[in-house]
Amino acid sequence: MRHLLFVVAAVVAWGGVASADELSHMPETKGTLSQALHSAKMEAHRGPEHQEVRTDDMNLRRLGLSDETVRNGLWAVAHRPKSPCAQYIRQLTADAKGTSAALLQGDQRLVTYVENSGICDPVRR
Repeated sequence: MRHLLFVVAAVVAWGGVASADELSHMPETKGTLSQALHSAKMEAHRGPEHQEVRTDDMNLRRLGLSDETVRNGLWAVAHRPKSPCAQYIRQLTADAKGTSAALLQGDQRLVTYVENSGICDPVRR
């Protein structure tokens, strides 16, 4: 009987050590669910990723837009998405992501219009 009690105690102790060892290898929680949801919401609110903005910036400059027009146009896309400037800039960035030379050549009239019309000037934001 004593041996049986000793074996049961040893099994329980060994099971507790195994459970503690298993818990030590589990990843630690990093905040609550509400904190994770808030973090995800903040990431979604920040808008397009920085790399995508840099790519759009480079593509717009490659099409022939001036530095100021590119800066104002990307600002309009982020802050005034329904403005005419933002609509033209989105069209140009979408065309620039494609590889069609015909699209890029056809956009030269639009680039000239955006540059000369002043539609992306800070006053019109």
